[in-house]
Amino acid sequence: MIFEEGINDFKKLFNRAVKKLEKLTYPESDKKSYTLDDIRGQHPQAYLPWSTEDDEKLEALFCEGKTVKELANIFERKAGAITSRIKKLELREKYS
Repeated sequence: MIFEEGINDFKKLFNRAVKKLEKLTYPESDKKSYTLDDIRGQHPQAYLPWSTEDDEKLEALFCEGKTVKELANIFERKAGAITSRIKKLELREKYS
């Protein structure tokens, strides 16, 4: 029997048990399908911090109408990183 006040603890323990069972059943699923070196082979700046200069350049190029794909090539980052940075800097809200 599980009491209402203990449901969250039970849920955490249950989820942890399920993850351990998955690892025992499918041990290869624990391996990453890529490495940071693999990603940096195509996108040398991937996962590096953004500098103030990068943010200013991104804002200027965004205002010029560059696409996310073009910006990804310019900044040597993945398109998702560019989209996330545009969102974080609220560029669409500022310039739409």
